[in-house]
Amino acid sequence: MKSLQCKSFFLLAALLISLPSFGQGLKAFKLKNGLSVYIWEDNTKSDVYGAVGVRTGSVNDPEQYTGLAHYLEHVMFKGTDKISTLDWAAEEPIYKQIIAKYDEMAEETNPAQKEAISKEINELTIEAGKVSVSSEFSNLMESMGAKGLNAGTSYDYTIYYNSFPAYQINKWLEISSQRFINPVFRTFQSELETVYEEYNRSQDNPGRMQQEFLLNKAFEGHPYSRSVIGLPEHLKNPRLSKLIEYYNTWYTPENMVLILVGNVNARQISGRINAAFGRLAPKSIPERKQYPDLDIKGRTQYNAKIGYYPSVYLVYKGVPSGHPDEKALKIAMELLANNSNTGTLNKLVIDGELTGGAAFPLTFREQGRNVVNLIPLYDENQRRFESNKSAEKKALKAIQQIANGEFEDWAVEAIKNNICRDYDLQMEFNENRANELMDAFINEADLGKVLNYKDEIMAITHDDIKRVAKQYLSDNYLALYIDKGNSKDENKIKKPGYKPIEPPVGKQSLYATQFKNMPIGHVDEKFIDFSDVQTKQLNDRSKMHYTLNPENNIFSLTLRYGVGEREFPKLGIAADLMNNAGIMGTYEPQQLKEELSKLNATCSVNADEDYLYITMRGYEETLPQACQLLARQILMPKLDDKQLSRIKGSILGSRQQRKENVSLLANALTQYIRYGEKSSYIDELTDKEVYELQISELTGDINRAANYEAEIFYCGTLPFDNAYDILSKNLPLVANERPSQSPQDRPLAPVTENTVYFLPNANAEQAQISFYLPMQAYDKKDDVLRDAFFQYFSGGFNGLVINEIREKRSMAYSAGAAIMTPEITGNPTCMIGSIGTQNDKANDAVDVFMELINNMPENAERIDNIKSYMRQEALSSHPEFRYKAQYLKRFQQMGYKGDPAEENLPKIDALTFDDIVKFYKEHIKGKPYAIGIMGNPKSIDLKRLEKYGKVVRLTERKLFNTKDTLF
Repeated sequence: MKSLQCKSFFLLAALLISLPSFGQGLKAFKLKNGLSVYIWEDNTKSDVYGAVGVRTGSVNDPEQYTGLAHYLEHVMFKGTDKISTLDWAAEEPIYKQIIAKYDEMAEETNPAQKEAISKEINELTIEAGKVSVSSEFSNLMESMGAKGLNAGTSYDYTIYYNSFPAYQINKWLEISSQRFINPVFRTFQSELETVYEEYNRSQDNPGRMQQEFLLNKAFEGHPYSRSVIGLPEHLKNPRLSKLIEYYNTWYTPENMVLILVGNVNARQISGRINAAFGRLAPKSIPERKQYPDLDIKGRTQYNAKIGYYPSVYLVYKGVPSGHPDEKALKIAMELLANNSNTGTLNKLVIDGELTGGAAFPLTFREQGRNVVNLIPLYDENQRRFESNKSAEKKALKAIQQIANGEFEDWAVEAIKNNICRDYDLQMEFNENRANELMDAFINEADLGKVLNYKDEIMAITHDDIKRVAKQYLSDNYLALYIDKGNSKDENKIKKPGYKPIEPPVGKQSLYATQFKNMPIGHVDEKFIDFSDVQTKQLNDRSKMHYTLNPENNIFSLTLRYGVGEREFPKLGIAADLMNNAGIMGTYEPQQLKEELSKLNATCSVNADEDYLYITMRGYEETLPQACQLLARQILMPKLDDKQLSRIKGSILGSRQQRKENVSLLANALTQYIRYGEKSSYIDELTDKEVYELQISELTGDINRAANYEAEIFYCGTLPFDNAYDILSKNLPLVANERPSQSPQDRPLAPVTENTVYFLPNANAEQAQISFYLPMQAYDKKDDVLRDAFFQYFSGGFNGLVINEIREKRSMAYSAGAAIMTPEITGNPTCMIGSIGTQNDKANDAVDVFMELINNMPENAERIDNIKSYMRQEALSSHPEFRYKAQYLKRFQQMGYKGDPAEENLPKIDALTFDDIVKFYKEHIKGKPYAIGIMGNPKSIDLKRLEKYGKVVRLTERKLFNTKDTLF
């Protein structure tokens, strides 16, 4: 063993070309082929987060073939000439024919001929599917316990990622490198449809459309101005040969990075990394096209009717990533708006001058912008928003204040401290660390800047900020006015008549057989150790739960009072007001924000059905003072009339737009079929009740809630007794607290007969379909069976739902199912499902889903994968230290004494496929269900839906509380 370690050490040293090895567990080196390797060691983690990043994205799409980078990300899951193929000699000629047919179809101008060629491609794809298993890559990842398998495409990069158990490192390196050796872009036809469904989905999302409008104007003349997904005319006319050309051009080792973060040892695995990723052939990187920056002179206004309500974007010149002014500009923008709500724009919101205000830098690899976003004030009496012009005028004064350098030193220091605190909090998670490393690679930044980020932030001076604020927040800007309206792109495509791809069942490639037989590291059955969670009584009923922070000096405190909106329906609004409240007789709202900010603490208040939550984070040296301010605010809150007016206006304004909000209507329909009259959209305050809200009653709700028993979850570096002493003396806790009745479960709607609820909506680009099936009462003894059925039926890329609906038939971008479990043991569980699909595919999608429900296919070969995944997932899914006490509390509510894995591993080992089938037959097959569909009635056949039950046609009014409505 020692000789192996020594060998690995010398190999690691040999691989260190120009990148140094850093402290804090961060190692970096380059392979001979040019591939960069970043490893961040942290043996306190229970797993490893692995990613392969490529320094290319949609910015490198050819102008006539936009969307290639995103298409490529989708088909990189389809295997290689080794992964997924059953007979490459037979498959390769078909694959080459498919490539040629796409070129032929792209050049064809006759629509009928195009369709004929598309049908030929479909037949060839089906033939290729007989000698391949395109889902094999995700199946193999599942077999080794990989979680969160996914990928993402942005303008400047593409990333492939997942987490996995530490002992599977050799397997992960093998398959993650093999996927980049001779990839085969199988089932390209079905992925084309999937991506178009993704495009359709964006058309129902005003936020996405506004983002595209913003980027289109802010980066005019640059690829950043167009959608990552691609232009619709290019999505309809793809060339597989161009996709292959893009891959060969940009996916070169010199342009790629391997990132490993978590329970991994660089010395031990450096040799394996070299053996695996060193196989990628070195290639030169092409020259990148250069684009001139946009010249913004004076004020230029653009208008678009793409919102549910008016809003404004003010766009100023910015800087690209890594520019010397980047960090100073970030602070300048936070002086306008920040999480502590102490900025000049925040003040306008707190004073009731705006409904919302935000400021942020848009920083990409090649160019950057600074953006201010405003939502005009909603006048509750006039029942309309103020003009965009008035919002802009108010904001310009706040912006000018910062541009003139009119800000105080304490505000700058507070923002810098908050940025550093938030950075430390983010870096507690493997994925966030990996993203920081990825960002450094994409922007060719010195890795030392990742570790020295806080030092660089703290080194920014008052003069630095004054200089950049004056330079960039000038009179030269774009004013983008968003108004209410719907101007969707008319780029619909009709439903293709593709035949489904039916891969051989129970077959696997030679590679898969060899992969599964690869040795793995030592499997240590290490359960979550909750012994470090300390609990102590505070008062008669209230308790404190404590965990030690081993990583930094940031405390986190959650004070949870045992009452919520179930007892006090207006508590959510009262909690919202508390976020901008002062202290009676002492501090105005803005003054209190400033005091907390000077203490480097942030506080937020929110409520749900069960609890009132107060969350605080900061540095422990100021913990007593921060708690004292919090206690005074809870006991003597000074709620603000202007804020109440703003909140009332925001609620009423959003309700006024409900009929146009496609995603909200879909959510309301889903809640209606699950909860009936107990839907949160029906069981809500009426418009009249909102309009008549008074400060006095809301203040009373806060006071009454603070009289209930509380639980404190604290994580910090102070010894338990010291923390207990500070919190028990300084937090607002009363003696003889009222007992809590929380948590409770919202009653599920009974289903006595199969029913289809249809909500017609001619504006929906996609039909939104939801399924609901009540099931048996919750008992932890069924957890393993429930989880096994879920993994088989809808577990990620390998479940029946995504395979049958998306992979085989290209009917949806999003499709899935899950079993919801209640808060309280003994309350019922239920199965839910959802599909987002083109309107003319809706009937077919329902047919496929219901066939799975009524006659679930039985593939016993999947049981080994399922058991392997569940076992490894149970052993490697450990909570982060900050949330350990909350996890323990939840496990105890479920009936466990500690880590559920201790009790469930033997059940997982004993699991058979017959158990899954039995669970399905006992609890799902033949049971009554409800289906909700929102979509265009012109494209959905209601008569055809009658075979699934009684069809009930709904209106929007049925989904909301219409008593005393003002609209």
